[in-house]
Amino acid sequence: MENKKYICHSGGCSGSDMEWEIQGREYNIPTIAYSFNGHIQEGKYAKILTKDELLEGWKHVQLVEKSIKRPVYKIKHNTYVKNLLCRNWFQVKNADAIYAIGNLVTGSDKLVDGGTGWAVQMAIQVAKPVWLFEQNFNQWFYFYQAVNKFVEVNSIPLLTENFAGIGTRQINENGKQAIKEIYKHNII
Repeated sequence: MENKKYICHSGGCSGSDMEWEIQGREYNIPTIAYSFNGHIQEGKYAKILTKDELLEGWKHVQLVEKSIKRPVYKIKHNTYVKNLLCRNWFQVKNADAIYAIGNLVTGSDKLVDGGTGWAVQMAIQVAKPVWLFEQNFNQWFYFYQAVNKFVEVNSIPLLTENFAGIGTRQINENGKQAIKEIYKHNII
């Protein structure tokens, strides 16, 4: 396999973010962990976003508010949560494709649960490829823009050189194994 130089864009939080980073280190893949002043994160290479960058992120949070079906009025006065969502934009903006570990919202084939859902929706909004490892189903899904939903796939995705490795803080063994397999499949 051709020797590519991969970079992972993530958030440095416990759970999936750190699993992407820790497992990526085994393959010498650096992870840029987007963060902000006062953010509790564990990433080795934190990129502290400026106030202007966080404002840019807020614009993208507001752009996906209706499609994600979560009103921002509930979080706009909670600076910490607001900034968590704003930094998601930079994971998306700086990646060629998004690889998320998480769960679909119950009864939905197009919305992802939790904070990960915001980043996924931002990626969909700007038409970037989105892969979701759905932990409950132990299965990879791909978001097809043409049908506006996630569709189950029967193969391990190919990583882009510049990718966002993100996901739930409540990663389970299926999610950890999925990250291990995607790295092994792409790097070795």
